[in-house]
Amino acid sequence: NEAIPGARQALQRLRQSGRRLKFLTNTSTKSSSQLLKQLNDTLHFGIAKEELVTSVLATASYVEKHNLHPLCLMEDTSDLAAGNAKGQQEEQKSDYDSVVVGLAPSQFHYQRLNQAFRILLDHPDNLIAIHRGNYYKDPADHGLSLGPGAFVAALETASNCSSAKVMGKPSKTFFDSALWEDVPPEETCMIGDDVLGDCRGAQHAGIGTTILVQTGKYRPGDETKLTVTAANNNKNNGEGGDDEKRKEPCPRGNFLVCPSIVEAVDFILGSSL
Repeated sequence: NEAIPGARQALQRLRQSGRRLKFLTNTSTKSSSQLLKQLNDTLHFGIAKEELVTSVLATASYVEKHNLHPLCLMEDTSDLAAGNAKGQQEEQKSDYDSVVVGLAPSQFHYQRLNQAFRILLDHPDNLIAIHRGNYYKDPADHGLSLGPGAFVAALETASNCSSAKVMGKPSKTFFDSALWEDVPPEETCMIGDDVLGDCRGAQHAGIGTTILVQTGKYRPGDETKLTVTAANNNKNNGEGGDDEKRKEPCPRGNFLVCPSIVEAVDFILGSSL
């Protein structure tokens, strides 16, 4: 809920350089309109509607395309097509043919999860995860809190249904939807605080450079989950020693670690990206 110091100015510098921007988010507790309002009216980032790519809107598109009628474990269902997303407003089980799971603390109780479980027994191919992050940075106390991934896994295990269809990061389809047709993925850079959802996901989508920032949900040591191919601002890049054996190699491109988006933008502006 607070901007990283220098972030607004860093984005302005990117825009002034002529580089195009997209903002990808797995946030599912707010509608896209609410999120855009917060980013612009409260945080003053000046983001255009077409620049914001959300996993909730990707979910809405999928639900509409497949004509599904999901039980939505969500805090806000307004982005989903009104005719399909009955969400938490209705209790009848018989009409549901799928389950959508987002970050919904008020919905993660026995009665609602059991309702989802019973639906999946009848429709085992229709579990949809807006995302399946294991944790997120809680704006209430700035600590890490349990994400929807654990509840998605519980439903998969209990119902023995098919693996959930993930709509947001790290889905390749989600990253592909954000890319520009006239810009090769290898000439694109992804900046994020989630080494797996942001960086690894972007790499598997063919994005050439990924930058992990040590803010938000970043935890010390996250950079060791990927092989670092470039040093970062004199920070430990995690290479060498026995730890190297436990790292998952980057599929392609460059992976860097920066203290914040400010240093990440410094790198981009000083490179050929």
